Amino acid sequence: MSISKWIFIFLLLNILSCMDLDASTLEDLLPLSIQGWQSAEKDRYYNSETLYNYINGGAELYISYGFKEVISRTYSKPGQPNLTVEIFDMVEAKNAFGVFSHVREDVDYSYGQGCQVYEGVIMFWKNQYFVSVVSDDETESSMSAIRKLAEDIDNLIKGEGQLPEILMLLPVTGLVEESILYFFHPAWLNSFYYISDENILNINEKTDGILAKYGDPENRCYLLIIEYPTIADARVAFKSFSENYSKEIQTSATVEIEDGSWMACKTMNKILVGVFNAGSKTQALELMNQVREK
Repeated sequence: MSISKWIFIFLLLNILSCMDLDASTLEDLLPLSIQGWQSAEKDRYYNSETLYNYINGGAELYISYGFKEVISRTYSKPGQPNLTVEIFDMVEAKNAFGVFSHVREDVDYSYGQGCQVYEGVIMFWKNQYFVSVVSDDETESSMSAIRKLAEDIDNLIKGEGQLPEILMLLPVTGLVEESILYFFHPAWLNSFYYISDENILNINEKTDGILAKYGDPENRCYLLIIEYPTIADARVAFKSFSENYSKEIQTSATVEIEDGSWMACKTMNKILVGVFNAGSKTQALELMNQVREK
């Protein structure tokens, strides 16, 4: 065998050794049984074209974050409520985190890279997956089972995904961590803090955006950070925002709103930063300056 062929084989083996050999199909991330609950029926799969048939009215959330596919499996046990598990493949970790940011109300890392536990429900994200584990009714046994299900799925998902880098720009002081929303679709910004019926900030799939709450409930303000592909894009977005939201922001870093609150908005290279509902001009400027320092 020629030296060139040996080199090719050596390089190929090295490439294969570096590949993720734990890559799994969605069904590989689900146990066949759990504490006496058995898989009750054939697994159901849905993609972006069929998801509306499965989640009528809720499909937009997953699709807007780059959803690829979901598996849904039901487990049954005589005398106990059914358990339903859904694993959404969101392609990228940042997309899975984005979906999770819509449901998080508490800071909890019991499962995955962040989880939310409700009555009879556990939701978490890990790597590129968003996971929902639900009991049709809450019993002591079913709650024990869904906790075990969440734990097993967590262990079966190999590796952890990277959080969106834009989160590093969030000041820590005063941050309400569970309030962080990551998005790149204008509808989701308005659902958490209304800006406009129109997309006056030019938010799209090429932008990264975060919205977070700061301060205590009696003195709550909102920090908006959007990263654009270029400095020019950020400036165009600022111009559109100022012309449609508050022209005063073009000449003054802060503006007092009719309700007595303060807002601030400024571009920093490719970044647009906005502060809303601040209790004072000082608070708005301090939060803006903390972002600049980061």
